Amino acid sequence: MSNAAAQPENLPYWMLLFSFLASVALTLLAIAEGICRSLGKATLDIALTREVFFRILETGESLYANAVLVAYDTGALIQEIKASLTKRNGATKEFTLRVAQIGEKFRTPEGLYQFSFHSTSPLSFVPPTNPQRQVYVCEHESYAGETQQYFQRFLQALYEIKERYSTPTNPDQNVLAQLEQEVQASVQEALTGIMDKVQIEPGKYTLTIIVTYRQKGKFLPLALRHTSTSKVDFTVAGYARDFIRYALREYLQGRALQVLLGEQVPILAPEYSPADIREYAE
Repeated sequence: MSNAAAQPENLPYWMLLFSFLASVALTLLAIAEGICRSLGKATLDIALTREVFFRILETGESLYANAVLVAYDTGALIQEIKASLTKRNGATKEFTLRVAQIGEKFRTPEGLYQFSFHSTSPLSFVPPTNPQRQVYVCEHESYAGETQQYFQRFLQALYEIKERYSTPTNPDQNVLAQLEQEVQASVQEALTGIMDKVQIEPGKYTLTIIVTYRQKGKFLPLALRHTSTSKVDFTVAGYARDFIRYALREYLQGRALQVLLGEQVPILAPEYSPADIREYAE
């Protein structure tokens, strides 16, 4: 058999056409596979942990949520974080939460865990295969402003009381009794107003966090938006409001001492940890 017979120009036309179409088809399949993998694969997972608790801050009633974020492929740029709280039993209620602060938990030299909040913006980058832990302070959006006003009026009342009773160096018992009465009246007024805005009540709840992020396509130079969702269920016990009320009264009493004495008396923000916490990710 001659060598000329093996040259491409000597092959039948149909064979050349088939070879060309087959190569085009394989190329298109490879491109389509790349597009599907870029468009269809989310590259960020979020999982809420069991570390969920309520605090009454001077900025409003807040729910602390701890999350673990894991990114793959090219990493993920977080652009938005939304939170909602749903009361599932009895009369179903839906609360819109605002992620007011974002930070992290760290361990002190004494072995205690503390929080450090470094941003009010959700923008952050999660590098690939480098898990990140974040803490979200989620405020009740509809009630935070009114709670802040009650705290501000309380502090203003304390400073006015301090000014009125700042002159006597050795006040008698009647003056001290009057001072105590005014302070307690201010504490009670603030306590009643703030507790009226506190939404925590006995029941079963679900906290949902939705993270919107952008990823750079692995096979295409595109910036694609995706969402990742995680939920955690928990139960608020029947004594929760009484517990919060007692802790809030103690906090207000401590704030009164700070203002009147002009010293940083150690006080703790009212805090409640729910029970029956169940964590899972979607």
